[in-house]
Amino acid sequence: MPALLAATGVLVYGNDVERTLYADVRSALSKAGYHGVVEVNGRSVVVSEVSPRSVDAVRAVVSDVSGVSSTDVRPAGPEQLLVAVRGGEILLSGAVADDTERVALLNAAKADDHRVTAALRLGGTLPVPPVVVGRLVSAALSAKVSEVTTTIHNGQLAIAARVPDEARATAVRDAVKQAANGLQITDRVEVGPSTSAGDLNVAALHDSINRLVNGNGAIRFVQGTTGWEGHGPVLVERVGRMLLVAPRASITLVAHGTDPAMAAKRAEMVRDVLVGQGVSPALIALETRPAPDGEYDPALRQVDVVVR
Repeated sequence: MPALLAATGVLVYGNDVERTLYADVRSALSKAGYHGVVEVNGRSVVVSEVSPRSVDAVRAVVSDVSGVSSTDVRPAGPEQLLVAVRGGEILLSGAVADDTERVALLNAAKADDHRVTAALRLGGTLPVPPVVVGRLVSAALSAKVSEVTTTIHNGQLAIAARVPDEARATAVRDAVKQAANGLQITDRVEVGPSTSAGDLNVAALHDSINRLVNGNGAIRFVQGTTGWEGHGPVLVERVGRMLLVAPRASITLVAHGTDPAMAAKRAEMVRDVLVGQGVSPALIALETRPAPDGEYDPALRQVDVVVR
């Protein structure tokens, strides 16, 4: 595995030219408002996971970067979308093409007395139109079930819920089937005592938070400082709101940086924002990881959120 990682490092950051080109391409895409996974080999650039509607525009942006000899842009396919109702919270996790689609999805999922928390990565593709998501949320709420999870991928919809009786199970099944717009349905509705919000699937929550964080530039700091990069505090606040649905989960903040003291300060800053959102400080652990070769890679000056 170390050899494989080393080889990968050479592929993307093998020399100063590749490192500079990688940074320039990332910067150009960010300034133009586009997203994608960038890889550099020599002077050839591959950008994958690009919204299909943005492929030509991304190719043009990358081709204009000085030093690029060839550009390969690969569109993203439709990704899995998770739509969940947890008490008074509606959770969305997946990928959208752009901010316009993101706003349309959030508007479709809105419901009275329910807060919408979204872990949406830009640059992907929704498996269904936002209006279908709105119908699914309405269906779950109309059945008066406090915990419903639907996942949509490749033309299939899986519904998972735990309901107190068979009548409520039938209600939620019928409501979702009517809203599913022809999707093939996998029924995972169970009859039994309801679980508390603290029993939320922690692995799924961790995945949702990582989608949110990584899809919005990560929780990063200005190179060599403890100054926030981008909209860091706003992103951490959204993470804090998501963590409230699992009040017994343990959180580890993993801070990267060349200086251990500076990395620790970065972790403390993230912790303070989470606590301000209502997350118990007793559940938050801090960990630092050194970046002895510098912070040229943005991933080496960020704070990761690990939920267990």
